Amino acid sequence: MKVAVLIRVYDRVEDLKYNLQIIRDTWTALQYHVIVISNGKHKGYEIPLDSQKHIDKLVVLEENAGHRKGNSQLLMEGAKYIPDDCDFTLILEADTWVYTDAIIKKYTNLLSMSTKAVWASADWYDKYYALATDFALIKTDYIKQNPRIFDFELFPECHITNFLRDTKVGFLWITENMPVHVPSYVKYKYPYVPNIKEGRFYVFPKSRTVTHHVEYLKRGIEKKKEYFNVVADTDYFPDRKVSNKAWQRFKMKFWIGLSQCMLKRSWYSKKTYKEIPQE
Repeated sequence: MKVAVLIRVYDRVEDLKYNLQIIRDTWTALQYHVIVISNGKHKGYEIPLDSQKHIDKLVVLEENAGHRKGNSQLLMEGAKYIPDDCDFTLILEADTWVYTDAIIKKYTNLLSMSTKAVWASADWYDKYYALATDFALIKTDYIKQNPRIFDFELFPECHITNFLRDTKVGFLWITENMPVHVPSYVKYKYPYVPNIKEGRFYVFPKSRTVTHHVEYLKRGIEKKKEYFNVVADTDYFPDRKVSNKAWQRFKMKFWIGLSQCMLKRSWYSKKTYKEIPQE
């Protein structure tokens, strides 16, 4: 089975460097075609040569559509370069590091067995049907037939589920990457949620994933490497060795699990599809 990996990047070129190394070193169960699409060149964010050697197709856009449309721009442009012989496409943020491709193999197999589902990713919101776009697996044929799935500006996660609904197909939740957020009423510091305003977890030990924005971490990329070593249960980054990894993973799982015991809207109200204003 062959998977296209569509990585989008604006300014996180250091994250991208390590991400590509991780893919090269630990994703061995399937075949991969790595596409990197960048729109940060006009601001000086160029892809270094040592990263380019791990990329099968590099696409650099001269203009950036802006923060609200930039993510859509990257996905829509990158989708043009997905090879026809790739059964699945993984869309991936440059700062989303995943140790081994076990989670990819699991969900490509589940999607292959499904006649209805074409998409797999985490549940993003508690109130609305919304699917994460930082790590998502999609049947390539569906993208080829429906390129406008990536044509969004506001609430991309909600746009995805609305689009799937309107085209009468289904999705799978990648439960290993859930929950993504603590409840919105949590206004105080919470473990493993470095930016409480955003309310997001950035470690997912069940899928061996870290997604940190390094500006939220003391010691930045070095701390992110330590978190990655913990979820990977190995010192992949030998310069950031971590002791007591099992204890660290237990704490991650405990605090993430505890958040699921907090009162949530979904306990008393069904999810709805968000109406997205057209601009």
